[in-house]
Amino acid sequence: MKALCISGSPRINGNTAAILNEIAHGMQRQGFEVKQIFISEQTIGYCRGCKSCYKDGTCLINDDVRLIVEEMYDSEVVVIASPSYWGDVTAQMKVFIDRYTPYCNNNPSKSIRSNGTKGVAVAIRAGLNKKENENLVHTIEHFLGHHDIPLVSYFTVEGLDSSEDLKTRPEVLQDAFVFGYSIKI
Repeated sequence: MKALCISGSPRINGNTAAILNEIAHGMQRQGFEVKQIFISEQTIGYCRGCKSCYKDGTCLINDDVRLIVEEMYDSEVVVIASPSYWGDVTAQMKVFIDRYTPYCNNNPSKSIRSNGTKGVAVAIRAGLNKKENENLVHTIEHFLGHHDIPLVSYFTVEGLDSSEDLKTRPEVLQDAFVFGYSIKI
């Protein structure tokens, strides 16, 4: 079984990465082969809105997006994680989402199709209002839905502002591990 974990955080060593690592460890413990991708380390250009992808299902921009798409559809589970920036996914994640028009189910020339992949959303925020994280989960679910990938589970954490917060709340990492271990396909 293959799983792909995608982090939309600009920080590769921040809270989102720590939580995603524990989810990945939980998934590995139950037998998943896990690959992690950090959007901030990828080359991803802005969507130009040209819709040339409606002609042949490919994007004119030659960057890392197609490789990530192929990894997603080659996995049984895709975990997408983002911290909350102004109540939604990060700019890095949004640019990535915008570039998915060539592969989404409303594109008549879609070139890559889901193979039964399941989706999981992870949302982390500094504030205590869970509603903001629910918005992130909705954004991720909407994105996955346009790729015929159903959201089967989600994990949210509130009140994490700095990496120091995880030191005072070790139960968050334990909960993330248990969550990863409990993901079923």
